[in-house]
Amino acid sequence: MKIMNKTFLKLLSMAMIAVLSFTFSSCSDDDEESASNELTSVMIGAWSQDGDNDIFVIKANGTGFHYDCPEWYEHDENPNPVTWSCSDGLFVLSLGGDYEGQVEYMRAESVSDDKIVWRRYEDPAGWELYYEDEYGTYCLWTWERIKNK
Repeated sequence: MKIMNKTFLKLLSMAMIAVLSFTFSSCSDDDEESASNELTSVMIGAWSQDGDNDIFVIKANGTGFHYDCPEWYEHDENPNPVTWSCSDGLFVLSLGGDYEGQVEYMRAESVSDDKIVWRRYEDPAGWELYYEDEYGTYCLWTWERIKNK
């Protein structure tokens, strides 16, 4: 009987160690970083913004350009420089040139290779339709990929 109790205790101990090791190995905060990396790889390219005819060109090095209209983009006229960063799911777009000082704070609501729907955080004064989440008040802002120039 004593041998069986010792064997049972050893098996129970090994089972507890296995369960604890799985618990610790499955906990990770890489998921948000992976999501940010995936988002930044999709974002590289040219995007048209709904509502304003604006075009954003996002480069892999954290820079890019903003054009006020598709015609200026087509002829590469009057580009405004932009810088961007993405960390913990927050995309920060800082505009320069004619829009110096304007900063957009956004989180992706949905992402595909050809379309990103952003939660654009801003003061809702004058907005007809806006939402709230744990990060603040936002409106939805859609970017669609420009295939050819």
